[in-house]
Amino acid sequence: MTDDELVAALTSAHQEIAALRWRLDQLEGRTMLTSPSFLKRSFAVLGHYLVASLLVALPIYLIIFIFFLLGLASSR
Repeated sequence: MTDDELVAALTSAHQEIAALRWRLDQLEGRTMLTSPSFLKRSFAVLGHYLVASLLVALPIYLIIFIFFLLGLASSR
């Protein structure tokens, strides 16, 4: 690797690091998942878990409820 290529690679690496730091700063402002506080992180994880479980469970419960209603309707 020549000196010019080495300087170009180093400059590119510094630019990528600066871009990644900027993205991390933006992300830290929007989420509590990266907070230094254990309680804030744990409640953020709990909230994500609850939302995800609702997104999975509600359609399943809806399908079961529809089958239940169809079963009641067909038994009359």
